[in-house]
Amino acid sequence: MIRLVTMIELERLTNNQLEELRIALHHLLALGEPGTTDRRNILASRENIDRVCNYHRAKRAPSL
Repeated sequence: MIRLVTMIELERLTNNQLEELRIALHHLLALGEPGTTDRRNILASRENIDRVCNYHRAKRAPSL
């Protein structure tokens, strides 16, 4: 079973590690059966990765 990766766990990763994890989850998603717990966990984990990446970008952006 594939577990959900939380934002707290993801915040500790570098941008390269986040991208590698996103790619790995993308491949697992293609193998997963629709409607399964694994697929829902993959989709939620990918959403968490997107949120953390957006947070990292916002921190680096210069303030106006």
